[in-house]
Amino acid sequence: MIENRAVNHPATRIFNQLMKQIKIEVTKFTLVGALNFVLTLIIFSVALKIFEAHYLAALGTSWFFGMLFSYALNYKWVFKPDEKIKFNARFAKFLATGLLSITLNMLTLNYLVKHSEIDPFYLQFCLIPFIVIFNFTAAKFWSLR
Repeated sequence: MIENRAVNHPATRIFNQLMKQIKIEVTKFTLVGALNFVLTLIIFSVALKIFEAHYLAALGTSWFFGMLFSYALNYKWVFKPDEKIKFNARFAKFLATGLLSITLNMLTLNYLVKHSEIDPFYLQFCLIPFIVIFNFTAAKFWSLR
């Protein structure tokens, strides 16, 4: 009997509803991230392997296009802060978060490249899960709030 009261308690229902919303957002964010990953991987690979750009220039170029792509999709489909997409303070915060993310990514990639014999392509691939966790947390709780 006491167990049923806890399940039906308003705070429990609110918590469960919040967790359901977060699961949906994480799933959508992950899908956007997967699409963004494909887009930026293609751009990074083409710049690095075909145009023989420096790996940091290739990463910066792919990041720029990925930021625009992921902002638009995360804004309209994942977090939906407003009906119409706006390039205002939210975009500035999203961009600031992205700049911090890419800076940390570049510093880490550069360090790993200089201290290992591993191809930058594969090192960048390994860094992606850490970048995704950082970016979701920043978008959810700060930039697209």
